[in-house]
Amino acid sequence: MPQLIPESVSAELAPAGLTPAPVLMRRSTFAAVVALPAGRAGLALMGVTLVTALLAPWLATTDPYALTGPTLAPPSLAHLMGTDALGRDMFSGVLYGARTSLFVAGAVGSMAFVFGVGIGMVAGYRGGLLDDVLMRITELFQVLPRFFLVIVAIALFGPGIDRIVLTLGLTSWPVLARVVRGVVLTMRDLDFVRAAEATGATEARILWHEVLPNVLPSALVLLGLLFGQVLLIEASLGFLGLGDPNALSWGVLEVRRRGFFAWRGGCHFS
Repeated sequence: MPQLIPESVSAELAPAGLTPAPVLMRRSTFAAVVALPAGRAGLALMGVTLVTALLAPWLATTDPYALTGPTLAPPSLAHLMGTDALGRDMFSGVLYGARTSLFVAGAVGSMAFVFGVGIGMVAGYRGGLLDDVLMRITELFQVLPRFFLVIVAIALFGPGIDRIVLTLGLTSWPVLARVVRGVVLTMRDLDFVRAAEATGATEARILWHEVLPNVLPSALVLLGLLFGQVLLIEASLGFLGLGDPNALSWGVLEVRRRGFFAWRGGCHFS
């Protein structure tokens, strides 16, 4: 977030006889997050989750698809999280399933970030007819039911991680775009933006160097909420047997734990 240089410092740097104007000094978003205890805790949890997912082949005790123990066994030294209805190790399944679920959330979040932030900044900064057109398109995508749209896409083109990512990524950006547009509307008439325009900076340079750093905090908060929504949608699809049958995910694990497994086109009891 922008911070003001203390008046005592700016007064010493200003020429004699002139009243110094407040000077904005950027502070990186990452540094602002790390400075908060909650931010450090969140980054630590996220880091542990990502590391365990990446190191799943080395941390997993057994093959997640292998029948290695008694059915529905409780947690033990051999199976830290027990086994499912067919005797497969749940701990290995959780680690390998995290790779698929986090990949879907990350890919969808990246697409939504690019579309949402880009459209929101252009609409808020340019205004006028372009703003109206972009916001009407945003509202059109915003009213689409994402979960049922993914089901329709799977029914038409078959199950697959790429279908889930594309469908969710192309329909998850509207809220982000509207919030970013609102932030840009409040800052496009501020002094630092007008100063950049007065120096002859191009619109792309102003959006990249002046506007984007100031909308990142709000965008990252919404992006975190979007990650959680995408994980729930992906898990729900896997639970219903509509996920990728060749990829293990957290939704498929819940199916396995309850005693039935996902198959192409639906769920069948084992």
